[in-house]
Amino acid sequence: MLKFLKGFLLVLGAVLIVATIVLMVWDVIQINQVVAVANANKSNAAGFNANPRNWVLLGAGAALVGGLLLGLGLGMPNRTFKQRLTENNNHPAPPTTGHDNPPQSPAF
Repeated sequence: MLKFLKGFLLVLGAVLIVATIVLMVWDVIQINQVVAVANANKSNAAGFNANPRNWVLLGAGAALVGGLLLGLGLGMPNRTFKQRLTENNNHPAPPTTGHDNPPQSPAF
């Protein structure tokens, strides 16, 4: 389940980052059109939304969410805590050499 969640978050985060890049390119096109209309001093009869602020905010939000999901996906471990604990418990303890034990005082 954890590997699936990690992979899902990685894919979803990467898709959102790519979508954000596409959205930012679209925003640049819209802003250039707004500047061209403003420079030509014409009204907008074609129904073009002359305020691309909402698209820029949507792109920034998508970048934030995409980066968060991508970071979560990269930061998640491959195995659960229970799997790691079981794996560690199955390995025998390393043999002691006798030097690891603290010196004992002689009994009188």
